[in-house]
Amino acid sequence: MKLVLMGDFHYPRLDHADADSELFQARDVFFSGMIQAFLDIEADYHISLGDFSNFGAAEELSALYGLLRQDERQRRFIHVLGNHDTYSMPKPDILALTGQQRYHSIDTDEARLIFLDTSKEMDHKDYGGEIDPAQRAWLDKELLQAGSKPVLLFGHHPIPETTALSDLDMLRIHPEDDIWPSLKKTPAPGYYFCGHNHIHSIASREHWHFVQTAACLDLPAFRVAELKDGQLSVDTIPVQDEHLLQLAKLIKVNMKHFKPKPAAAGQPSDHSLRVNHT
Repeated sequence: MKLVLMGDFHYPRLDHADADSELFQARDVFFSGMIQAFLDIEADYHISLGDFSNFGAAEELSALYGLLRQDERQRRFIHVLGNHDTYSMPKPDILALTGQQRYHSIDTDEARLIFLDTSKEMDHKDYGGEIDPAQRAWLDKELLQAGSKPVLLFGHHPIPETTALSDLDMLRIHPEDDIWPSLKKTPAPGYYFCGHNHIHSIASREHWHFVQTAACLDLPAFRVAELKDGQLSVDTIPVQDEHLLQLAKLIKVNMKHFKPKPAAAGQPSDHSLRVNHT
């Protein structure tokens, strides 16, 4: 089983004043090129770890899903909601527009994939994560049903005290909603994939491994996670197109609601992971 993971994408709506500007043209070329590079990687599932859009505007989400639908290969795409995705519209409206689910699971022969919603709804002041009681109860059942299979869990916000910056307020799931007590009860190895903090980071605690992925504007790259022959591997696949790399530099310093992260690449150890299950 192979998965391709996209970190915070932040596709932005631009003001009408930018319609004929270099920034407007750069946006269209960069984001469409990145979507194409993302979909060009063969995998069973293509996953956005949240903040796929920059402010959750219908215009942004419609443009993004239009780009996805243009690809004739019809990749299986899963969109984990991020805080930016939920700034402009109620969640039911977002799900109706995108055809996605708030939270759900997929059971495969190799592992159980569980997708969470850690975002608040239309809260511009508090961009931290939360998990409501109904979802928490659902997650506990999902983890129990996984049995001895590896669990691959996906959410936008990090779990507290794991990956880089997850010790800081609003850069994690709120400690009151910490799901670590549930995770550590699972018998099989587990993996939690997240974004939000715009820094590559990999950490481990007991039999769980935590993989945080940087924003695509700061680090144009994708993660590839593969479960094969009793081993889970995670690699970072950089985008090689020099034109796209230059456009990213232009866009990230000129768009609203995005702050560049100079240390996005993290350390060399944050770029790959190998775990043997046998």
